[in-house]
Parts: sequence; C-alpha cells; structure tokens
Amino acid sequence: MAEEPYTHPFLSTPRALSAAAREFSRLGDCLADGVASEFGEVSDRQRGLRRSPDRCIIQVGRSAVTIAWIRNRRDSGEGELLIIHWRGTVAPTINQQFERARELTLSATPLSESVFLAEATCEADWMWRSREEPLHRYSSSLLATRVIERLRLDHDAAEAPSTPTH
Repeated sequence: MAEEPYTHPFLSTPRALSAAAREFSRLGDCLADGVASEFGEVSDRQRGLRRSPDRCIIQVGRSAVTIAWIRNRRDSGEGELLIIHWRGTVAPTINQQFERARELTLSATPLSESVFLAEATCEADWMWRSREEPLHRYSSSLLATRVIERLRLDHDAAEAPSTPTH
C-alpha cells in the first residue's frame, strides 16, 4: 500500500476507526439496496451478496464486484477502499450436497480496479476520495450508486448474446 499523507488529523485517531466501520457498513447497506432494486429480474440463484466487516462481494450472473476496506493501522480510520469489477464467478452459490463432493471452479477476470481514500474532519463530513481522480469525492450512498451502475453495465454486456464475426 503506497504511503499517502492524510491531511485530516481526525482520520489518524481511534475515534475514526469506529466511524470508518459505520461508514463501510453504510456503503454495504446502500449496495445491498441497490442490488435488490436494480437486479430484481435476476433470479436469487444468480444473485448473491456476501458481507463481512471489511469486505463485500456482489455476484450478479457472470459479473461481480468486490469491495474491501484495507486499513493502514489497526487503531485509525486511515486506509484504502478497493473496488474491483469482475467478469466471471467470484462468489458461487453453494448448494450443500453431502452425498458427493463438489468442486468449485472460480474463474474471474478483473475488468477495473479503483481505490478510494477516506476524507473527513469528523464522521459527519465523511467522503470517499478517488485516488485516480482526487477532485472526485463521494458520499457512501453516491459511491454505491456508481458501483451498481457499473455493475449493471458489466452484467448487461456479459449477458448480451455474442454475434459471430465473419
């Protein structure tokens, strides 16, 4: 992880750690709501959402997105939000079949990777700043909307019938 100076002292405090956890949870909630509303036509079997305190995986058909909060230090809110869009299966649906073992083959290719840094002077003004485009800042709900929009484009492209070329 590349070192980048944080201009907001709040982020280097232990208070920011709990704020970061709440903000990542808020982002996950917005993503869950977005998947439910945007991909209602996709069967539950082809749509999956897995969450943990610092990670979120969304699988819709043959498209996926993974979001991870990677902290710089255990006791601060400093870190990177890594968002990767994928073509393929990242999070397969697992049906328990005790009679016979079942092998899972994960085959996914990354389509894009984005890194965001937290920017805040307090929890109330928390924003995610794009590392690639530092002038772009997003609230958790707006960032979730952008992630879901991109997932929709990826999903539609993956599901489109391929036309043979002559």
